Amino acid sequence: MEEEKLPTEPETIEELMKKIENLEKEKNEYFENLKRAKSDVLRIKREFEAKYNEIQDLANSQLIYHLLQVLDSFELAFQKESNINQGFYLIYSQLKDILEKFGLEEIKAENKKFDPNFHEVILAEKCQKENCDKSDDNLIVEILSKGYLYKGRLLRACRVKILTH
Repeated sequence: MEEEKLPTEPETIEELMKKIENLEKEKNEYFENLKRAKSDVLRIKREFEAKYNEIQDLANSQLIYHLLQVLDSFELAFQKESNINQGFYLIYSQLKDILEKFGLEEIKAENKKFDPNFHEVILAEKCQKENCDKSDDNLIVEILSKGYLYKGRLLRACRVKILTH
């Protein structure tokens, strides 16, 4: 068996220095790539926010455009005081139609059972009927404030008065 010859000290130091130099280059490349990636992410985030704001402004402008009809009707109603009740009913109808067109839906709650997903109990009263039974429990008898869905999602719960047994 031949004895393995160990490298001399200068050869080992030289090899280690080359390795350190290569590792430094590699580290710098990774660092530069990381800085570029971070810069790209920040740029994409700014672009996304700008597009989001642009879309939001466009959607708002569409709603405002349709609400201008309501503003015109208010001005017309104020000019003709003799028909003010009729004018306000027209304005109410216009506003409701516009909001429905944009996805607003009124929650129908009267004479229905209380549902915590769509209703909020403000008042509760004991049933006063002679033939009151458990089926009248949690029955909505009065809507104190209407509730609404926006495109199928709860926007505001109905505030209601219910019967209790």
